[in-house]
Amino acid sequence: MFENPILKAWLNEYSKENELEGNSSLDNERRYIDYIYFSQIQPDRLDRDFDLLNQICDEVPEGMGLIGIAITMNGQLLSTRTDIDDILQKDGQGRFEVFILAYKKKISADELISEVYHKRQDGYNYSEIIGYFQTQRIVARWEGLPSINIIFVAEEKAEAQSIKSKEYTGSIQQINEEKLYAIAQANRKEYQAALEYQDSIEFGKLKDAGQVYVVLCSADSLVRIITNDDGLIRANIFDDNVRDYQGETDVNQEMEATLSANPVNFVLFNNGITIVCDKLVSKNRELIIKNPQIVNGCQTCNSLYKVKRKGNDLSQVQVIVKVIEATKPEVTQGIVKGTNRQNIVYEEAFETIRRYHKELEDFFNIMQTEGFCKVYYERRSKQYARDNTVKPYQKISFRVLIQSMVAMYMNHVEISHRHESKLISDYKDKLFVEGQSYFPYYVAALLASNLEYIMKQDHSLNDMRPYKMHLLFLIQEMSMGPAPDIDDKERIEEYCKKLLKLLGGSGYKQAVLRAADRFRQIMNQWVAARGSDYRYAIKDNPEFKDFMLKKMRGSIVAEVNSNVYTGRVMTVTTDKHGNLFGFIAHKPENVYFNELDNPDMDISYEGKKVSFRLTGKAGKIRGINVRIL
Repeated sequence: MFENPILKAWLNEYSKENELEGNSSLDNERRYIDYIYFSQIQPDRLDRDFDLLNQICDEVPEGMGLIGIAITMNGQLLSTRTDIDDILQKDGQGRFEVFILAYKKKISADELISEVYHKRQDGYNYSEIIGYFQTQRIVARWEGLPSINIIFVAEEKAEAQSIKSKEYTGSIQQINEEKLYAIAQANRKEYQAALEYQDSIEFGKLKDAGQVYVVLCSADSLVRIITNDDGLIRANIFDDNVRDYQGETDVNQEMEATLSANPVNFVLFNNGITIVCDKLVSKNRELIIKNPQIVNGCQTCNSLYKVKRKGNDLSQVQVIVKVIEATKPEVTQGIVKGTNRQNIVYEEAFETIRRYHKELEDFFNIMQTEGFCKVYYERRSKQYARDNTVKPYQKISFRVLIQSMVAMYMNHVEISHRHESKLISDYKDKLFVEGQSYFPYYVAALLASNLEYIMKQDHSLNDMRPYKMHLLFLIQEMSMGPAPDIDDKERIEEYCKKLLKLLGGSGYKQAVLRAADRFRQIMNQWVAARGSDYRYAIKDNPEFKDFMLKKMRGSIVAEVNSNVYTGRVMTVTTDKHGNLFGFIAHKPENVYFNELDNPDMDISYEGKKVSFRLTGKAGKIRGINVRIL
């Protein structure tokens, strides 16, 4: 156990918050070490992705003193092999790193590499991911050789050693408790940086902000504040940036080419970076920056880091840096929007700062359902970090929310585990649409967070962890049958309210157990029909999804989707408030539809043939889901 009293207190705090008191002290120490170390690689991910931390910590071979195994691609922790496909679709190429944490006394680095990277025992998630990124299709899109990093935890710290191989690169590090404490401290954003500069412009104190400086500094000075003692980039210094490093884009390749071929002129071609911080002091051509956050310039910083790591000389490279002492959260948010507005940003980057997500957050905050632990929508990084009353399992991230929605209301549970960038791209016009009811999102979040809590308490459900999205789908299906279309506001709200009433009290725990039993039964029937080889890789198998639907409904298609009509739009005009409305030719009477129910409609709908559904009561029927055919 730790000797540092602060680190020991943080471990106890972590164990209490995550209700781990029933575990052995060694298991909790291992889990906390994994949490500390890997949170510096992708901050905040392990605060909300409990399954990933379970994979890193628990799904490892015994007898080798392993603490955890994690794999990253382009700086993102991988949870399944399909993450590789989703990230490749976005980035084009992949930089793979394997991290192996182990206690020093048990096994050598060569033995660890042999067992984990080469032999790869069956049945472990890390083995499947490593095997997949070594297939020829993925190798063709490698951005350089994979990196294998062995991190030994020991009583004494030692200098890092390089690993040389024709198959991979990497390093062997030995860290001690003091080093773990430093990492944990930095993860908590308790970090003070010193940025040396050559010249500056001071703006003094501005309204709603403190000191503001624009400085000209060397690239070496900037790289020093964005990396830790081990040479790893401080990923959490970009927490407030709207997008992560985008990899081998044309812009980044040009930037790196300029750094190598024409370093003196780099400052002329680059827009510089923007840093916000809690406190800022200038003395002797040095800025002392407390808890810096780089809100614009992530691409520049990562390109500088990458070129520096390759051994290139950056002594002639200069960078313009704007440093702002932000005293209010809304100031930081305004700076983020303003400094990124001129750039092309991925769709998911700005998604959660849209008004609809803020309204969802507010709706979640006022909702409380009997028999359920309250759920909070954490749409911004570490939004509830300082609120000790909010337990980790009560926080729902955008990633889990969109995955749950795809599983429960889009009828595609087989792709619900995919990366959120892939899902928001595929469902951009179907989910988080203005005018939709908040209830299905609340139900999805509430059931997902409370399922996580139940699974932490009941270890008989451990075999169901890979199939949580299937369980959510089955819980809803077995309780209420197929869900109405989420664009039918009245019907979906009625459906959701009935579902919550039905599952309230102790009903949800029983519903989870029934759904788990039903899933196991369906899985056994699937294996009996297809053969034992089909027991694996069913989570993302569309044929298994169809098999499950047939067992549940007797048909793949839900009855709720059968009442779709077609007709021609007679007219589209605006009311006195400027809102669009129109009529569709239909018998026995024409159907009224409006912009509120159909946010995508415009004046061009007039004269077009459309499909639509009906909602409302007699005398007040209107069209929803109006789509041009």
